Amino acid sequence: MDMPAAPVAGAGFTRPGGLRGRLALVALLAGSPLLALMFAALGPVLPMMATHFADGGDGTFATQMIMTVPAIGVIVGGLVAGFMVDRFGPRPVLLWGLGIYGVAGSAGLYLDTLWPLLAARIVVGLAIAHAVTAVAVVVGGWFQGLARVRFLGYQAAVAGISALIFLISSGFIAEQFSWRAPFALYLLAFVVLAISAATIRSEEVPTRERDAPSPPGAFRPLYPIYGVALFLFTAYFMTSIQLSFLLAAENVTSPLTRSLVIAGGVLAGGLCGGSYGWVVARIGSRGAQILLTTLLGSGLIVIGTADSLAVIAIGAVMSGGGGGMIPPHIESRLLGTARIEVRARAISFMFTALYVADFLNPLIVTPIRAGFGIHAAFIVVGSVLVLAAIPLASRTPKYADQH
Repeated sequence: MDMPAAPVAGAGFTRPGGLRGRLALVALLAGSPLLALMFAALGPVLPMMATHFADGGDGTFATQMIMTVPAIGVIVGGLVAGFMVDRFGPRPVLLWGLGIYGVAGSAGLYLDTLWPLLAARIVVGLAIAHAVTAVAVVVGGWFQGLARVRFLGYQAAVAGISALIFLISSGFIAEQFSWRAPFALYLLAFVVLAISAATIRSEEVPTRERDAPSPPGAFRPLYPIYGVALFLFTAYFMTSIQLSFLLAAENVTSPLTRSLVIAGGVLAGGLCGGSYGWVVARIGSRGAQILLTTLLGSGLIVIGTADSLAVIAIGAVMSGGGGGMIPPHIESRLLGTARIEVRARAISFMFTALYVADFLNPLIVTPIRAGFGIHAAFIVVGSVLVLAAIPLASRTPKYADQH
């Protein structure tokens, strides 16, 4: 992807060109895969971890919490990351976030008890909330309009492809070694840290003036976007959190097989996310929201009603395709609507909303699963999405961009 240096509209800043500029874009694209890795590395090994942490009982809920407690860190981190970026600038926040993410993310390699591992996973969430907020602020400063939408789509595509690699690698590594081995994937954060430190300079990123007051009511237009994000991501996490257990209920016991089924949806998400700019250019953000919501919901219904592994895989591809368009959709709406004075906080609050959804998923699904079964849970969530697609999108404004 060749993106030469270009002026930032209305700011007087220039996106770096040459080799440094291309490497800087690589660092920006790498932020989303690290966010995906927070969950992708562990999805295929959840049943193995459940056995390890069962302690004479059922370890399912404990391992689901290992999977989801980073959301607590992201929720808390999202509340403060924007202020940290405003105070220190995106570059130092990005570098510190990546370093802490690498250390805490790999903790499963050496921690053997549940509570310390849960604490480390919360720190992972705190760190990645700061890192991805800093990345989004840089992207918001270097790109505008449809160029920004396209770049966010590229981020989603890279995240999807990387998550596919992580999922397959996780299942393969776990079969060869143990459930601990996939935690080594988190050490990749130090590679991104080195590239970011060498290529991203603070003076090249437009941010708000320090201590400048926010305009009255600056966040009011963003509230509906956060509501949509909360709704969509609660449903989207069905595949990353619940699908392994549905496959186990279908007697699919191999971690590698489970990872391949989940990976099909992740690949579809990457491809659809990468095409998000193309979709918006043709049917607008409202049409894109109807499309992604309907596709996600239909895929979950297919999974819930499936009677074979092949049909489950088809449903995973459908739901993954719809879900893959959610991140660029939400982020482009926020970056296009939020004024620069509140942009960092708007993005960081987005991650709070998204991972409140991640934390809520097992809490909402567990009663449905207990009363009616895991298949019914997928059918219920998918049906709600399909029924809500058009009314939800009717409240979606056309794409706007505050320069």
